[in-house]
Amino acid sequence: MKFCKKCVMPDTKPDLHFDEEGVCDACRSQEVKNQNINWQEREKEFFELIKKYKKHPVYDCVIGVSGGKDSTFQVVKMLELGLNPLCVCFEPSVPTKIGRKNLDNLNHLGVDLIHIKRDPKVYQKLAREAFIRTGDNEWQNHLGIFTSVPRIAVNFGVPLIIWGESPQIEYGGPASSKNKNILG
Repeated sequence: MKFCKKCVMPDTKPDLHFDEEGVCDACRSQEVKNQNINWQEREKEFFELIKKYKKHPVYDCVIGVSGGKDSTFQVVKMLELGLNPLCVCFEPSVPTKIGRKNLDNLNHLGVDLIHIKRDPKVYQKLAREAFIRTGDNEWQNHLGIFTSVPRIAVNFGVPLIIWGESPQIEYGGPASSKNKNILG
């Protein structure tokens, strides 16, 4: 097993690559992000984007939520900006009481929540197959999360999706995929 010389992330993380100095993509991505991104310009672009989609006929944006603090925070921020989000939750493998309470709190904030539940028998078969093929028994869950949000946005005609992170930017990955974060 190999470890990053800076953060000690092991090479067991899928799509993690090390450079010739033994530093992982996630650390190199962080360096680039801190040096090359003009955060004031990015903020301006963000507010222009929000302004463009604010007051869409029904929902202004779609947000994938898990019941965790990060996605809950995204919903609160979009509400503070005056947007009407449609929230989508692809049922976690192991739902927690706190996660369920956070999802219930979203309803109390006045947002609509679509909760996607899966067939337990099919899910179990997919988990087994995913583990055999990838070593990740959560692979089907990742696919469910990353496909259900855009599918709901398309189905409801909502042109804006708020994602909490870009795994390629935050955690590294193949260099060829780093600039493929904008559709259309």
